[in-house]
Amino acid sequence: MTTDLAENLKEFFHAYLRDQKGVSPNTIKNYRDSFKLLIAFIAAKRRGHSRLTVLDLDVKTILAFLRHLEDPQSGRGNCAQTRNRRLTAIHSFFRYVSLCRPHLQPHAKRVLAIPVKRAPPTPTLFLSRKELQCVLDQPSTLHPDGIRDLAMLIFLYNTGARAQEVADARLAWFDFPRRTVTITGKGNKQRTTPLWQSTVDLIRLYTKKHRRKSPIASDYLFINQRGGSFTRFGVRAIVKKYIQRAARTCPSLADKRLSTHSLRHTTASHLLESNVDPNVIKAWLGHASMSSTSRYLHADLSHKRRILDQFGPPQNVASSLEPKHQARAGNILDWLEDLSTENLGR
Repeated sequence: MTTDLAENLKEFFHAYLRDQKGVSPNTIKNYRDSFKLLIAFIAAKRRGHSRLTVLDLDVKTILAFLRHLEDPQSGRGNCAQTRNRRLTAIHSFFRYVSLCRPHLQPHAKRVLAIPVKRAPPTPTLFLSRKELQCVLDQPSTLHPDGIRDLAMLIFLYNTGARAQEVADARLAWFDFPRRTVTITGKGNKQRTTPLWQSTVDLIRLYTKKHRRKSPIASDYLFINQRGGSFTRFGVRAIVKKYIQRAARTCPSLADKRLSTHSLRHTTASHLLESNVDPNVIKAWLGHASMSSTSRYLHADLSHKRRILDQFGPPQNVASSLEPKHQARAGNILDWLEDLSTENLGR
């Protein structure tokens, strides 16, 4: 029953995350990056390459690592949400340790007791219908890449897809006769979303006449200028470009810190404005729980105002207001650096 950290990490990534939990390649990559940072932090503190064990990842060390992540002077200056995501990866590893290494359960239990840090909620930013139209007016439909980019923006808005889901989109996901797309999202969960006829027509136009031929990404919907599939960063760059262009003629966009995820928020908010049931919005966006969807119930003040005006105040309000009486370090880092989603997929 080894306590060697390198051996346990290998089993965690391969046997546990991939084979037992079936997590997505993107989750594996994020967890890998978290452990690269943690091991590098420990190695820098030790100033050596002594062999690390699971016991070296104790509460004191992990808390110091979390402080390092947030420290803007000596650390990385991360926000509380990023700090919590790194802790999620560590917690997942110690749940594996607790399950597969019973003799280490007391140690794992102590690490699992480290709490996530309370963080102020990030504002839910979305585009008004006028702002959205201004963004959609930016791609040049006289150029093949403009057709592709417009199709990407419309697909994002129609489906409320995440950037990674857009990058992963396959031609086989679409059922054009039924006007639906079946998206594979977080945790390899699938959801089927209806498409407007205009979305179907635009994607068909793009795929038949303007989509690049690609021997290396033939099954992907969106192909970049190098003939490969997009990454989520590439999708974000496309969205950012057109939001910045739109801001020149729509000044209200310049006052908002918008992103690809803002289009997802926009879809949810516009569905809510149209009186769509929150449970339908939850299924539409692929939320794991209603807690993710409920943020939109509080986002649209103008929608709340219209509802308030519909039923009005009670009578004689004025009279009622009157007064009354938060292996070795080097070898493990090399292994984590070489760890790829392609290797994990085999």
